[in-house]
Amino acid sequence: MKSIRLFFILLLFSVYGYTNTVNTGHAEVSIIKNSATIENKDELFIGIRMDMQKHWHTYWKNPGDSGGPLKVKWQVPNEYKIHDVQWPAPELIPYPPLMTYGYENFVIFPFKIDISKSQSLDYINANIDFLICEDICVPEQAIIKTSFQDLIIDNRIDDWVLKVPNVTLPVISSYKDNILELRFSYNEKIDDIYFYIEEKNIVLYSKEQKLIKEENNWLLEVFLEDNPDFNEVINGVISINNDNYIINSEISHKNGTVNSLSVLQALLFAFIGGLILNLMPCVFPIISLKVLSFVSMGGESKEIIRKHSLSFCLGVVLSFIAIALVLLFLKQSGVLVGWGFQLQSPIIVGILSILMFLIGLILLTDINMGSSLTRLGKVGSNDTSYSGSFLTGILAVIVASPCTAPFMGAAIGYALIQPSAITLPIFLSLGLGFAAPYLVLSIKPELISSMPRPGKWMETLKEFFAFPMFATSLWLLWVFSMQTNTEALIILLISLLLISLLVWSYSKFNKPFIRIILVLIGIFMLSYQLIQISNMKIAELQSENTLKSWNEDTESIYQAKNQAYLINFTAAWCITCQANDKIALSRPTVKNYLKENNIEYIVADWTNRNEEILNVLNKYGRSGVPLYVYWKPGMTESKLLPAILTEQIVLDSL
Repeated sequence: MKSIRLFFILLLFSVYGYTNTVNTGHAEVSIIKNSATIENKDELFIGIRMDMQKHWHTYWKNPGDSGGPLKVKWQVPNEYKIHDVQWPAPELIPYPPLMTYGYENFVIFPFKIDISKSQSLDYINANIDFLICEDICVPEQAIIKTSFQDLIIDNRIDDWVLKVPNVTLPVISSYKDNILELRFSYNEKIDDIYFYIEEKNIVLYSKEQKLIKEENNWLLEVFLEDNPDFNEVINGVISINNDNYIINSEISHKNGTVNSLSVLQALLFAFIGGLILNLMPCVFPIISLKVLSFVSMGGESKEIIRKHSLSFCLGVVLSFIAIALVLLFLKQSGVLVGWGFQLQSPIIVGILSILMFLIGLILLTDINMGSSLTRLGKVGSNDTSYSGSFLTGILAVIVASPCTAPFMGAAIGYALIQPSAITLPIFLSLGLGFAAPYLVLSIKPELISSMPRPGKWMETLKEFFAFPMFATSLWLLWVFSMQTNTEALIILLISLLLISLLVWSYSKFNKPFIRIILVLIGIFMLSYQLIQISNMKIAELQSENTLKSWNEDTESIYQAKNQAYLINFTAAWCITCQANDKIALSRPTVKNYLKENNIEYIVADWTNRNEEILNVLNKYGRSGVPLYVYWKPGMTESKLLPAILTEQIVLDSL
């Protein structure tokens, strides 16, 4: 490497071009496009291409120890908007003893264009300032006046768009002894890693970054400047084995909550949380039916009771393992999700609403459609099939997902940042905790004899349980309405009406072929209705009522103003959240206390998918809602309130 001779030329080279390529002295600069056209597109990309002389380079947004980033001033018609540059992941450009970040020999900087009207982009003017260096550094400028039609076609822009990181890697960041610590999960061996920090004057760029393999995660140590000027959030790009990820993490003096857990503690918390989950309102209708079905077996042999209990437990445990595998697959695919993620899909919510409504009808009419799942309504029958118990276990786990029991949040949050070998046992422990009462019943079937004897009261109680099912369906309809729009809600209501008609028709006709036709008609109509909902534009599926009072910088903004706050991370589909709101947070006593003590109450609504909210949940060691974060002046770090609230708990915590 040649020695550094930083020499800034006082005379700024300014080159004007009415053609699309300008030679600025050490680079040929042009504006390019790919082969796509403006027609029928809501957005497209153009790029500033720099073909530099050999060994010359320009810089990333944070150039490192020296240098400066690209700056562009655009002029385009009012119907168009050009966003800020989308920075491709940089490379290391060492100048011992300095280290810089940038691009050598060749680079394309992508820019996204928003199109509001279908008109021609008849002029594009760009004033491009950049610093280009080899042994000396030269500030150069290119002024290009052209039109979209005259832009050079270079499909390499698509490759450079792909080099822009778009996947966020969950990390827990802290600092101590002038070292920034980044902890994260990565399931493969790491051969090469580097963290490119976005903020300036924080780290020692030329100091080697140190990677350490801890018991359950990786630790990257980055050396800091003396008295670094920290913000509340660390941003940047981390390159791992040539794959690049976005880093966006709040930083603290201490390790995060997740790291305070050991594997054994997480397993214990998961088991206890799963056990308590049986008492949560989400699963009450399903669990009640299962308990009632066990009561109906009072006269059966111990072996039959044991097999039904084990079938139910198997359905529960396999469902939790399946959820863990889906979460791991999505995490490896770069999709960030959390507990209850499936209920962020209006299609899933709609299907569950239909399912709960159908089960309610079956409980009232006592019909048997031949499916093991519908035998939830056949309490007291002589059906000896174990598939019904197995499917009931699956259904119980599905409807349990809107609830977060005490201890569950910390355990699942810990599990989702760990390698697969840790994540799966924690979810298995959660499933075993949920299934524990029924495992006990399989070991001691004689416990059934301590329950009331079967009788007509069971039929009446079974019919009564139809109404909690209808209530669950209504709640899911409300969630669906929050996620979608009036048109989608009407489609779903029509689907429920058609189901009612088909169930009534099914009960009136006894001929098998007519019943088969009715079932096929029902499946076809429901499939058609759900396809209609799924084909709606994404914009229509977003809640218009989502509160805008929260964003990822809310905490740092309020702390900078010394303003106390209580943030409620919630979702319409989270029953625990809604119960806490009604029982505690919306009570006049709590509202008055917040007002009198000048505590700002902020709602972060996770009803629909929001990666910013998930990033903050991960930072606090959680993967789902509810989460309640409290801070006031004088506190060194935010305080987390319990997952289950009462008025007194809230007042005592504040």
